[in-house]
Amino acid sequence: MFSTRKSLIAALALSFTVLASSSLALAQDKTPTPEERAYKFRTSLFQTFGFKFGRLIAAKAQDDAAMFTKQASDLQFLTTMIEEGFEIENSLPEGTEAKPNIWEDFDEFKAKSDTLRTAVAGLTEEGAMASFDPRDFGSKNCGGCHREFRINKE
Repeated sequence: MFSTRKSLIAALALSFTVLASSSLALAQDKTPTPEERAYKFRTSLFQTFGFKFGRLIAAKAQDDAAMFTKQASDLQFLTTMIEEGFEIENSLPEGTEAKPNIWEDFDEFKAKSDTLRTAVAGLTEEGAMASFDPRDFGSKNCGGCHREFRINKE
């Protein structure tokens, strides 16, 4: 019985090794295109932004000014990278929520990014937590871009 169990474990280990090696080899054969990399960058950036915005809301709910300021500072840094994810014109791989008009009116897209940057910078100022309303902030500063440049996937 012990040798059967030992053989089974050895077979499973060998199978796992072969599977892992095959997966690694396949993954290395597929180098992402610059468009795919831009898409992955901006998707990760906006997911991180959403995470940090949620933490900002939690800090306000807990009346934690230090945490609010930290999250606002992190968000401020993230806003400096928005345009980088859209530098490659028409990087619209399958699954993207970006509309093509981002590149058709890139100046307007940058202006809306600047509006968000300015609003987020205001969140780092002393006393900003007291007047922060997440819905109002999102509607005025995030929604401006989302309504015009993002596909609504409802």
